[in-house]
Amino acid sequence: MSAAAGHRRIPGSRSIAVATATALTAVVMALDPQHGSAAPAISGDCAIAGSAGFSEGPMTEDFIHPTGHKKAILIMVDFEDIPAAGSARERAAFFADYGDRYLDLASYGRYRLELEPTRGWVRMPKPWSAYGVERGIGSEVMRAYVQDAVDAAVARGTDFAGADFVYVVADDNVPARPTVSQANTFDGLRAGGHTLRAAALVFGRSNDSALWQRGNFVHEANHLYGLPDLYNVERGASVEYAGGWDTMSMAGISDLLGWHKWKFGWITDDQVACVTDRSATHTLKPVGSPDGATMAVVKTGEHSAIVAEARTRVGLDRGICAEGVLLYTVDSRVPTGQGPVRVVDGRPASRGGPACTGRSPEELAELGDAPLRPGERHTFASGVTVAVTGHHGGRYQVRVTRP
Repeated sequence: MSAAAGHRRIPGSRSIAVATATALTAVVMALDPQHGSAAPAISGDCAIAGSAGFSEGPMTEDFIHPTGHKKAILIMVDFEDIPAAGSARERAAFFADYGDRYLDLASYGRYRLELEPTRGWVRMPKPWSAYGVERGIGSEVMRAYVQDAVDAAVARGTDFAGADFVYVVADDNVPARPTVSQANTFDGLRAGGHTLRAAALVFGRSNDSALWQRGNFVHEANHLYGLPDLYNVERGASVEYAGGWDTMSMAGISDLLGWHKWKFGWITDDQVACVTDRSATHTLKPVGSPDGATMAVVKTGEHSAIVAEARTRVGLDRGICAEGVLLYTVDSRVPTGQGPVRVVDGRPASRGGPACTGRSPEELAELGDAPLRPGERHTFASGVTVAVTGHHGGRYQVRVTRP
């Protein structure tokens, strides 16, 4: 989505917001002393050009770079017309414990997010009914809500020094589904004498599943890092483009795509085989491997590429219903929510097959068995062919042929 003046609006999403790590044993990358940014990722011969706003191109300074050490304040809020019913500490831990593990595994220890919750609930200055917060609210409505939360927290003595961004989290008795959650980067958001770069709103009712709420927590944070929505915004957030293969499509199902880890700098350039020869063989180490992954990329245009990566039941991928080599295209010209990533369905019209048919909705099941297995191949419209030639010790061998 194109950037609005002074900020970039991120639409509310089906699945949500971000990870926090309070005690990670991290392998910290070289940091920029001011922002903690790592060296640019997605570079070299297979790098594609970016586009305005959220795109699949390299990261820009518009977004928070999730490497090294960052700090976020978790503002726990309630309202005079809906006082919190539960414990602020327990609500914060509900998200933080999940985020802790998610970031540790997904980033291979390359990103440590220090999350600091407020001490108890922070009462908002207006009743919930006065804010008009619902799915798809405008940026100015969100900004006013966030600024009220920040100001109320400052008045309660919260110290925002060193914080890069904030989460504003309501108790689970507030009548807002996880889909109301959203995230924005802002210019000039102030916390006393400190400037904040971004904010995410986090909602979820007591009867919403824990997986859905926590998954959305991760999803929204990934927006602050620049990732686009991979679900179809025109069809009620259906997931026929990428299924459950990334948290930006349906959160809580699996790990991130290798492309997104490369974009974040969690996978480095030397772990990416850029295929420039007419024919080449590569070994793919699974995305969920605890010590990093390897993947193969074919650049097909200034803004587009084909990616091959291994997905097996390790790490955050432990719940996937089919293993193998996942193939997909990326195109930085395609806007958020319109399919900038398209996963290749290795078994079209299978409805998920025996292993994945029980998944819901049906488009999630259909792509659940998408990975290719040894002996299978796929040829793209560009003429690029990827054949899976072997599998040994959890790794897959592929042969990539270019026209």
